[in-house]
Amino acid sequence: MSRRAVLIGGTGQIGRAAARALAQDGWDVVAISRTGTLPDGLAELGVKAAQADRADDAQLRAAIGDSADVVVDTVAYGREQAEQLNSLAGLVGSLVVISSASVYADDEGRALDGVSDPPHMPVPVLESQRTVEPGDETYSTRKTELEQTLVGGPLPSTLVRACAIHGPGAKLPREVVFAKRAFDGRRRVAIAWEGKSQFHTTSVANLAELIRLAAAQPGDRALNCGDPEPPTTLEICHAIGAAMGHEFDPVLLQGDAYDNPWGAPPEFPFIVAMEAAERDLGYRPVTTYPEAVRETCAWLVGELESGRDWNETYLEGMLDYDAEDEVLGSAT
Repeated sequence: MSRRAVLIGGTGQIGRAAARALAQDGWDVVAISRTGTLPDGLAELGVKAAQADRADDAQLRAAIGDSADVVVDTVAYGREQAEQLNSLAGLVGSLVVISSASVYADDEGRALDGVSDPPHMPVPVLESQRTVEPGDETYSTRKTELEQTLVGGPLPSTLVRACAIHGPGAKLPREVVFAKRAFDGRRRVAIAWEGKSQFHTTSVANLAELIRLAAAQPGDRALNCGDPEPPTTLEICHAIGAAMGHEFDPVLLQGDAYDNPWGAPPEFPFIVAMEAAERDLGYRPVTTYPEAVRETCAWLVGELESGRDWNETYLEGMLDYDAEDEVLGSAT
């Protein structure tokens, strides 16, 4: 008997990878998006598109149809959307919902956003680590609000705490910080904290594998998702350079005079544990950062060739070559 999976946000960075993994595993997959279109390659796998604005309950229910074995929500955020998912009881069998490792807080209550000091996390961070208080204040508090509204709800819910997600289709791709420099032929690149920062990465391929396993094994759980052998910022720089056939000449700065999306004091790395996913679902990673980033870079080259920019986003300052040149000049 066929299994039916419906993806909310089914054509974005996470959704397209999850749709592919589920379709290749024999699921009937419906990808819901506002446009009702599919990225290249999904229709050939049998993935069907549905158009809906998830803010409209009637549209969402119509897109889900009569029933679904699992709903995978890649974009859920806050209490209201969690309550919307809970209301699907009787229509769907279970949920897999993308949360974030940013929900974690250290023993002093510090999280990745909302405070000036970096959190002092254990290494690695287990799913039992405390989380920030729920609320509307920050991204992290709203993700906690999402989680706590789903926990104990009417549907079995797997909450996936992803880290720094990378893969084609990203709205704000961290990798562009190095990929654009390679594209523009810049060799010298400023890297904060001597390139020793570790902020755990998550490939969409590994995330899709965990989603695939959770969809087939419904349950109430929160699980981390991070790549094997989490790279340092310097290793990320070299991996992107290798993927683009470009050799960087990194200038390793003592502090954070010129920051990047993975920057953090090396004494406070952010690394999550993967033992729970391995034990509970039989999860095994399907790729590493250096392997997976090749596809990301190939996609980014197309985006850069089309003239896409990231002005008026948090990435804009990290792509400011004049500011970087000033830092590089003072570092010599």
